[in-house]
Amino acid sequence: MSATLPLDHALGFGLAMVRVLGVLLVAPVFSHAMIPMRVRAALAFVTTWSMVGLWSGGAVPAPEAAALAGAVLQEALIGATLGFATGLVFSGFALMGEFASVQGGLGAATVLDPTSGTSTVVLTSLVQLFALVLFLALDGHHVVLRGLALSFEHFPLGATDGLHVSTLVRVASLAGVIFEVAVRLAAPVTAVMVLSNVAVGMLGRAIPQLNLMALQLPAQVGITLLILGLAAGPFTNAAAATLARVTDRAVATVLGNG
Repeated sequence: MSATLPLDHALGFGLAMVRVLGVLLVAPVFSHAMIPMRVRAALAFVTTWSMVGLWSGGAVPAPEAAALAGAVLQEALIGATLGFATGLVFSGFALMGEFASVQGGLGAATVLDPTSGTSTVVLTSLVQLFALVLFLALDGHHVVLRGLALSFEHFPLGATDGLHVSTLVRVASLAGVIFEVAVRLAAPVTAVMVLSNVAVGMLGRAIPQLNLMALQLPAQVGITLLILGLAAGPFTNAAAATLARVTDRAVATVLGNG
C-alpha cells in the first residue's frame, strides 16, 4: 500500500501537468514565442502543484501503456481546447488589422512577426500587440487560469467522459468571433475609406488634370492614421469590452456553460 500511493500521486501529477501544459502552449500570453520552453515548463510545474487540491481526487488510470496513452491524449486535448478557445479573439484583431491596412493603403508595409515567424502587415502586428497588452491589463490571463482550475471540476482527472463532440462543435462555432471582432472594429476605418475614395473620384472628375494615383495613396494613409488617432479612446473601450466578453464566453463554452 505504501508503494502504491506515491505511484498514483505521481501519475496524477503528470496527467494534471499535461493538461496545464496544453493550456500554456496554446493560450494567449503564455504561448508567446518570447517565453522560453523552460520557463513554460517551470510555470506548468508550479501551476500544477498549486492546484493539487483540485485534481488529486480524480481517478488515476492503471499504469498500463494503452490506458496512460489515452489519458495523456485526453488531458492534452482538454488543455489545448481551452487555450485555443481563449485565443480565437486575437485572430479577430489580426483580421481587423488586415482590413484596415488594405483599406488604408498600408497593405504593402510588412514586417517579420517574431510570434509566428512569418511576414505580416505592420498595422496587424501593432493591433495584436495592443490587444495583448489590453488582455493583460484586464487580467485575461487570470481568467484563463481560473478556467483551467474549473476544468478539473468539470472534467475530473482520468475520467472516461472527457470532452464530448458537442463541446468541440461549440468551440468550433466560436470561430465566428473572428469575423465579428474584425468587422465591428474595422468598420469605422472602412466607412471613412469608402467616403474618401468617393471624394477622390469626384475630385478627379471635376479636375481631370490631377494625378489621382499620386494623390490617393498618401491621402489614404494619412486619413487612416488620423482616424486611428482620433478613435483611440473609443477603440480601446470597444476592444476591452470585446476581450472581456469573448474570453469569458470561450471559457464557459469549453466548460459546458456557454
